[in-house]
Amino acid sequence: MHLILGTAGHIDHGKSSLVKVLTGTDPDRLPEEKARGVTIELGFAHLTLGKYEIGLIDVPGHADFVNNMVSGVGALDIALFIVAADDGWMPQSEEHLHILNYLGVKNVIIALTKADLAEDLDFTVELVREELLGTTLEEAPIVPVSSITGMGTDALKEEILKLAVGINHNSSSLIPRLSVDRAFSPTGVGTVVTGTLTGSDFHKGDQLVCLPQGLDCTVRNAQNHNQSLDTVSSGTRTALNLPDLPLSSKGKPGVKRGSVITTPGYLQPTLTLDVQLQRDKRPITGQTATKRVLKNTETVILHHGTSRTRARIVLHSQPSLHPGEACFAQLRLEEPIAACTGDRFVLRDGAQQGTLAGGIILDANAKPRLFRSEDRAAFLTERAEDPTNLRTVILSELRKTPFLSTSKSIPNTPFTTETFSKTCEQVVKQKKATQRGNWLLDSDWWQQVTTQAGQLVTDYHQQNPDAPSIPIEAWRKTLAKSSKAPADLLEQIQKHLLANGYSSKGDGIASQEHSLELPEKLQPIADKMLSTLKGSGLTPPPVVELAPDKDSKQVLTFLIRSGQVIELDPKAVLEASVYEEFKKSILSHIQSTGKATASEIRQATGATRKTLMPTLERLDAEGLTLRDGDYRSLS
Repeated sequence: MHLILGTAGHIDHGKSSLVKVLTGTDPDRLPEEKARGVTIELGFAHLTLGKYEIGLIDVPGHADFVNNMVSGVGALDIALFIVAADDGWMPQSEEHLHILNYLGVKNVIIALTKADLAEDLDFTVELVREELLGTTLEEAPIVPVSSITGMGTDALKEEILKLAVGINHNSSSLIPRLSVDRAFSPTGVGTVVTGTLTGSDFHKGDQLVCLPQGLDCTVRNAQNHNQSLDTVSSGTRTALNLPDLPLSSKGKPGVKRGSVITTPGYLQPTLTLDVQLQRDKRPITGQTATKRVLKNTETVILHHGTSRTRARIVLHSQPSLHPGEACFAQLRLEEPIAACTGDRFVLRDGAQQGTLAGGIILDANAKPRLFRSEDRAAFLTERAEDPTNLRTVILSELRKTPFLSTSKSIPNTPFTTETFSKTCEQVVKQKKATQRGNWLLDSDWWQQVTTQAGQLVTDYHQQNPDAPSIPIEAWRKTLAKSSKAPADLLEQIQKHLLANGYSSKGDGIASQEHSLELPEKLQPIADKMLSTLKGSGLTPPPVVELAPDKDSKQVLTFLIRSGQVIELDPKAVLEASVYEEFKKSILSHIQSTGKATASEIRQATGATRKTLMPTLERLDAEGLTLRDGDYRSLS
């Protein structure tokens, strides 16, 4: 099993020396680090403890290098919090404690380094324990160690193993993500990126994407601690050879520190994050920024993964945030990042002089519009219950967007499509949501929208009693505008209506209880029109004369729809009883003669070609007669 362990603590408290004693590797790799004796960049080493393969990240302790420290802590399974026995608790110790809290690192061991220099070791341990009272590390084990004598290293390894037993990555349910901390191009190899892999595995040959740049890339080779592998797993320090991925350069997009390598189709670059913001109530000595209020619309530096960008804070319902307080906020970024709901972050002040706050992303695909509304507050409150739990994410997302496609995971969440689909099924079984086709629906919304869909039909019938149905396109357009439902969800709504008291009629949809009615004011026109048609028999007036204005056209349409008038073609109509007698005489003549031409039928019935020809074509279409050349016979 693979785990990541990282150091934290004040400068010169022996972090790098302890890593070297544990692993045999010096994590300080830069000449400047060697010269100054200070870790500037992240350093890496490897430790095997039983069945656990542990990657060690040695992060900088100096205040000038806190930016690099934040990027190293983001993916830790276990933190070694370093406090030197001869110096005790220092300002950088306090700041690193804040950062661990903001990033949600819970598995922490206090390594009391330089224990060989302590005059009274028990008293020194007691002093450190007092500094931890009231913090998340209050119950953390304290292990005295010495990198000089080797004192306590075995006990430290035992504590690491104790914590390791309780760690479960559950990586198969999450998309793979590698936050790039280094990107370079060795001669003849092409681009290489390094970082800590979280989520499911990467494989040699995988087609991946680099975000937020949106650049496709392919894994030629993968390594873990200089060992080439076909598959790299969650919790490993990983190097990927991506030869088709360019390095970032002036005027040319490419991979750089802060980029994320992941599976295509899940994440979108984002400029807006809805978050739960938290400020530690304990001040950091020497950092006035941690003591002052955090103001609405203040500009800060956002640290997320290995990325760093300026952001403006919009507090949800208050003008400022004091130390020790928490609230909902929105971060509006100057540059896009690739982030997921449930990710942790740290905020430092714009001058990079102090750590201000931190928290967890509640919506990584947020929109600025209506952020301060009551609806958004309700959504954030529900999401904040556990933004790392997919069930919570789904149910809260249905509050914001009442319909979700079950065939694709929610954008900017870390869960695979397979995991998302299975969880949707569980939510439906628990009757927490409704499913129709490939759509997961908020049950209350589904009830409202289907009621609204039926009401549209009813309202149309009331407004147009002489129309058999509301045209389907008009119904869809109106419903789509009010509900925002996509086309295939509208089909599901239509199916629901057709199974519950509605029916298809022509190119529309109608209530099964609806019967055609003519407005009372138009009834005299209808009576006159029927009288005229009945009196004219087989020589009716042209349609343009019969219905010259709007009202008479409406009447004629109604009479045709209600079956009182038969439309032979757009220019010719017959009164229904006249048509039935005409049809009977045609069929009777053909039956008596065996077959007949149109001319013979016209002479026998006394009809004109204007009414005869469309009638014969109608009988052909209805399958009552068969045409063979000029002759017609009964079918």
